[in-house]
Amino acid sequence: MDKEKLRRYLNGLSPKKEEIEVGKWLENNNSGKEINKIFEASWEESAHTIYSDNKKNDLWSKIEQKTGNKSEITIDRNRYPLLKSAAVWLILAGFLFLSAKVILENSSKTQEEVVLTEWIEKSVPSGEKLYLILPDESKVLVNSNSNIKFPSTFNKQFREVYLEGEAFFEVHQDLERPFIVFAGELTTEVLGTSFNVSNRPTGTKVALIEGKVKVKNATNEAFLLPGEMVEHGINNSEKLTVKPFKYANEIAWKDGQIKFQKKKLKAVLQQLEDWYGVKFDTDKNINIDRTVSGTFQNDNLDNLLSGLGFTLNFNHKIENKNVKLNSN
Repeated sequence: MDKEKLRRYLNGLSPKKEEIEVGKWLENNNSGKEINKIFEASWEESAHTIYSDNKKNDLWSKIEQKTGNKSEITIDRNRYPLLKSAAVWLILAGFLFLSAKVILENSSKTQEEVVLTEWIEKSVPSGEKLYLILPDESKVLVNSNSNIKFPSTFNKQFREVYLEGEAFFEVHQDLERPFIVFAGELTTEVLGTSFNVSNRPTGTKVALIEGKVKVKNATNEAFLLPGEMVEHGINNSEKLTVKPFKYANEIAWKDGQIKFQKKKLKAVLQQLEDWYGVKFDTDKNINIDRTVSGTFQNDNLDNLLSGLGFTLNFNHKIENKNVKLNSN
């Protein structure tokens, strides 16, 4: 089982499909052995400093206070030195059934403390967008029908954000702490750059404007150059496909522009529902598989539908948040 999937699952951040997958795996009788192997390997990889038995026992006492001794995983506490890696600590915390992410940060060689991280979650409904400044001064514009989750304070090892939907990131450069975006099956890691992430039911895409980006899933990774994008799960493909992209097609949304390039009307209407916060009722005589191309800049919905209707031979009626399309 992929460790990133386990991290998301144990912290309540998995997409529904992934949550079901990991849940079924955990019911398997052999999963416990694999969990122990992952934990022990991760612990040993992060072992850089030797601590006294008293300090180790003190830490485990704190862990037991948090978990209420509910762990069924057997670990020899004296076998391993204290954990330094925040990423590995998260795995441990999840396995000990903490409801929130627990991070161990070593502020010095003589002091250890367990920190309960406070998470901030923002949901952007259809028809709206949200501009955020993250704790490290990175800037994010979150598109409609999206959810974003991040800690109130980034830790000393890395900066992580969880995204469902779409967002444009302008990441403040920090060469010591990677900025990591978890979106669906993809993990995007940067130090400081501008890029767009779209994580929708049809698949996940990452488009790079400037700088460097590493994108990976459970089995592969790709490095993007400015002007390149990677796709995953598009047309049900699990491969990482790198290709060039046009700014207007992938990122124009952040500038208030809607652009359709040979897109099926069905997909266009779904995009308009997200953009304007409406619901479409479409006449069965309208061919929703017909492709559409066009560009609309900050236009109101009535004008946009009038233009589409003239081309595709339909008329429309808007009543509050409901839109009826009828064939001419």
